[in-house]
Amino acid sequence: MIRQLPTQYMQVRPVLAGACFVLAVGTFAAMPTHAWGQGTPPLELVRTAVENELKDNEQPHLFSWKVRKHRGHGTQVEHLVDTPSGVVSRVVLIDDKPLSPNQQSAEDERLRKATEPAQMRRKLKEERDDDARTRKMLAAIPEAFDFSYVDTLSAPNGHMLTTLKFTPRPGYDPPTRELKVFTGMEGELVVDETASRLTKVDGTLVQDVEFGWGIFGRLYKGGRFLVEKSEITPSHWDTARQYLHFDGKVLMIKSLHIDEDETAWDYQPVPAMTVEQALDFLSRSDHLQDATLAPAPSPAARLASRSAPRAMHSRVPAPHSRQSFRGE
Repeated sequence: MIRQLPTQYMQVRPVLAGACFVLAVGTFAAMPTHAWGQGTPPLELVRTAVENELKDNEQPHLFSWKVRKHRGHGTQVEHLVDTPSGVVSRVVLIDDKPLSPNQQSAEDERLRKATEPAQMRRKLKEERDDDARTRKMLAAIPEAFDFSYVDTLSAPNGHMLTTLKFTPRPGYDPPTRELKVFTGMEGELVVDETASRLTKVDGTLVQDVEFGWGIFGRLYKGGRFLVEKSEITPSHWDTARQYLHFDGKVLMIKSLHIDEDETAWDYQPVPAMTVEQALDFLSRSDHLQDATLAPAPSPAARLASRSAPRAMHSRVPAPHSRQSFRGE
């Protein structure tokens, strides 16, 4: 499953064109090795990992989880749950404090409107449309970029994590507007060779690019995204951390500024629920002491501590971490 942004952030969904690669790593003290992983060519590593991502996303996965969102000067913690009708979420903390009576009243009203049948159907259609676009972008990665080896790290669990640099492939002709963003992007990605999964992507726009994600726009040089994934179950990986920083224009008129940092944790499998059951589940299970817990550093998280927002540059040991978001 490829998780989507909330409806109130619909105007920034185009940025996922760059970030929707997938990914992450967990925090771990990794030691560089001198071998080139299994000796597999970089393009083959990426192609196999992308195929596994696509297979994973074909399977239905139902979880509850928590997300801490940093936007501007404030933070917000949400508890979310998957249902066959879409994601249902409840805000449980604002700036690390329980909601005031007025804030709780506003959140109850938001939930009431967000879970109306017509609204849920509209939201589910948007999620499916975004998922289809994202799958096309993911499948295009092996064709859109050239890959070169950076290093291989050995994780405490014995997995081999190989960092590759990616640059736009000369002559690549993107067949859709969504894929045009790839022509101006470069950075590094991490492949877990043992699991054959993409675990992290850290990309920067090296030139202005046009994008299409249901609308037209332009993203300016210097924008950056960091997406990391972690293994949730033996058969499923999900987003653990996402950092987005972009400036640009929508419809070539309206200014666009995105500055977000989200971390997800506490993924728990749940049975299929109706929207009403999901609301009851969130109401009963939102223990503030759980919501205030910071997500435990993941294998990517320690690597991610090194990959926290900074200027892109080549490095030898590579990082890793975790996160996610809601579909409101």
